[in-house]
Amino acid sequence: MSKIGRRPVSIPQGVTLTSGPGFFEVKGAKGTVRRVIPTGVTFTVKGSEVHVGADESIPAGDVSRVTGTARSHVNNAVVGVTKGYTMGIKLEGTGYKAELKGQTLTMSLGLSHPAVYEVPKALKVQIPGDSKNTVLLLETADKDLLGQAVADIQRFRPPEPYKGKGVRLMKPGSATSTPDLVRIRQKAGKAGKGGKGGK
Repeated sequence: MSKIGRRPVSIPQGVTLTSGPGFFEVKGAKGTVRRVIPTGVTFTVKGSEVHVGADESIPAGDVSRVTGTARSHVNNAVVGVTKGYTMGIKLEGTGYKAELKGQTLTMSLGLSHPAVYEVPKALKVQIPGDSKNTVLLLETADKDLLGQAVADIQRFRPPEPYKGKGVRLMKPGSATSTPDLVRIRQKAGKAGKGGKGGK
């Protein structure tokens, strides 16, 4: 078994873990996270800790990988239902803005049509009033869901490498009125004819 897989996961007060063949579910104050896992992964609760193991149905060569992955999923779920996961997104560009109605997020991103994203029920989206409708704050107990949601929203308008316009990620703790953005690798603009480097 891997070093990660051998480490128990601490279960805080108020958090419950249930499991069955091929799945586990963690519940807490921030919500519920359910994961599908390989049949044969076992969970043993001892006091306030859960230990991940594997039965004989999992090939010996796969035990380390499978238990390590399962343990990471459990730990992420516990953190999610107790503290939650958040991510800030900035719509960077002239005229870029967002509007949220119910579970429908509509974004103006300089395209010929609005970009529409249906927000999953387990994901909370806020548009701070001091952001001029250009900042989205995403929160959920599910780390995987957060990553997928960010990827789906960025896909509408990926950051372009010249002026940095597009759907940008904010640094943790950044102010929503003047967001500090995660740096992207930018390219220098091509020199115009007769300009520097021109012939």
